[in-house]
Amino acid sequence: MNRMNPSEKFDVLVLGGGTAGKLAAWTMAKEGKRTAVVDRKYIGGSCPNVACLPSKNVIYSAKVASLVGRHREFGIETGPIAIDMAGVYARKREMVDGIIRVHLDKYRAALDKDRGDELIFGEGTFVAPRTLHVALRDGGERTLAAERVFVNLGSRATIPGTPGLREARPLTHIEALDLQRRPGHLIVLGGGYVGLELSQALRRLGSRVTVVSRDTRLASNEDADVSEAVLQLFRDEGIDVLLRTHVL
Repeated sequence: MNRMNPSEKFDVLVLGGGTAGKLAAWTMAKEGKRTAVVDRKYIGGSCPNVACLPSKNVIYSAKVASLVGRHREFGIETGPIAIDMAGVYARKREMVDGIIRVHLDKYRAALDKDRGDELIFGEGTFVAPRTLHVALRDGGERTLAAERVFVNLGSRATIPGTPGLREARPLTHIEALDLQRRPGHLIVLGGGYVGLELSQALRRLGSRVTVVSRDTRLASNEDADVSEAVLQLFRDEGIDVLLRTHVL
C-alpha cells in the first residue's frame, strides 16, 4: 500500500504560474513568505508561450509576406518570394525563449532559496485541504501544504465532440503555432478570433485555407458590420468561408 509523502510546509502555495499566479508568487515572496509555485510546463503561462504573444509574432511575419507579395502596388519590382516556415517558427521561438529568460530572472529575484522558496515543475492534485500532491516532471513526487493557496489554472485548448475528430488528431492553436512546414490546405473549424487569426496568417504565408463555422457570421460576438467586413476581407484574400455549416 502506497503512502503519501509527509507534507512540506510553506506559507504560500501557488498552483499555476500564469499572469495572476506569477504576480501573486513574486509579491508574496518579496513580503518574506516562504513560497512555492507549481506549474506543469509553461514559464509565465500561456500568453507568452502558446497564445497572445507568439500568435502576434507569426501574424507579423504573415503581414510582411503579404506586403512583399503586393510589391507592385507600391511601385516596387522584385523577384518571386519563398516562404520558409522553419524560419517563421525560429523567429517566434527566439522571442518566446527571450520572454522565458525574463520570467526566470524575475523568479530568481523574487524567490529566496535560503528561505526555501521554489519553482516546481509537475502535475499538482489536491489531496487534502490546502495540500497538493505533485507528480514531478522529471520523476518523483512531493506533497506540499501551505496556509494560503492560490489557484491559477488558466486556459486550455478544447476539441469539440464531433465523432472521429479527436481520433483524427487535429491541430489546436498550440500545435498550429509550432508548424515548421506550410500546410497545402488548412481547414479551420470555428469562426472565433483565434481561428480567424490563424486562418489569415496561414493564407498570407501561402496555404489554401477553408473556414467552417456553424454560426451565421464570422466573429459572431462582434457587431454585424464588423463580421461583414471580416468576411469580405477574407474573401478578398482568397480564404474559403463556409457559414451555417455543421461538421458531421
